Amino acid sequence: SLATNSFASECKIVEIYDPSLPNIFGDLDSLVQVFLNLIKNAAESSPKGKIILTTSYRHGFSIKVSGSNKKLKLPIVIKIEDDGPGIPENIKLHLFEPFVSTKSKGSGLGLSLVANVIDEHGGIIEVNSSGAKTVFSVLLPSYEGYKNEQ
Repeated sequence: SLATNSFASECKIVEIYDPSLPNIFGDLDSLVQVFLNLIKNAAESSPKGKIILTTSYRHGFSIKVSGSNKKLKLPIVIKIEDDGPGIPENIKLHLFEPFVSTKSKGSGLGLSLVANVIDEHGGIIEVNSSGAKTVFSVLLPSYEGYKNEQ
């Protein structure tokens, strides 16, 4: 509602949430900032467009932890999709690095900070952008998965 009452007031926001998701282990304020940043970026890329927010549970998805034989399960998926012009190919690989931005007045720190917060929560962030569709996917461990990996 913060987005619809301010920076995304002219966007159509579609919410598709899975009500059965387990809890995640994390800092609420930091995660709120992450998702507000991603939604703000989506709104700025398509000021009168559509933003789709989706949550889901992905069974069987895990990644190998560097320097360990353990695999980290990342079943919680949060997606932010917009119908803006997409991300230029020349910056896709560097999007989460500091000072990389597609905005003329952007500092390029937002997505870098987003990636750091997600990393601190044991998750990963991905981006897929082609044509008039960009999807940021945040994958996080469930609270149960986090406890089991400690």
